[in-house]
Amino acid sequence: MIPAKSRNNIREFIARYFIEDAMPDEPVVDEDVRIIYYDEEGSKLGTPHVTKKILAFDIYVKESNLYNATNDRLQRRDKLIAQRLKELLLWKEHVCGLRFQYEDEYHLGARTIGYKRYHLVLSYKTTW
Repeated sequence: MIPAKSRNNIREFIARYFIEDAMPDEPVVDEDVRIIYYDEEGSKLGTPHVTKKILAFDIYVKESNLYNATNDRLQRRDKLIAQRLKELLLWKEHVCGLRFQYEDEYHLGARTIGYKRYHLVLSYKTTW
């Protein structure tokens, strides 16, 4: 759903479609698809130097574009995006020095009328 003129501009992609923000201030009303991602403080694991952190994704899709991603009109665009994120982050043992693990995914309510929101949760461990 990214317009052709924006596909090769990584800065625009990050600024408009793939945003790091735990509590976005502006509602999602100007894009067909937008992904908001954020880290959540997890829990200490045994030792105070190991922490399990949560990486959460909120995938917003306009209802009018929810079922038109493929020829199969039963496939939801939000779930396809979640599947692709899982493939990118779970496909090998480490990505950017982190080992991600799948935790959960589910539908969440969206405050913005006309949008559906899908929530994907992964985890990773950090040490210091």
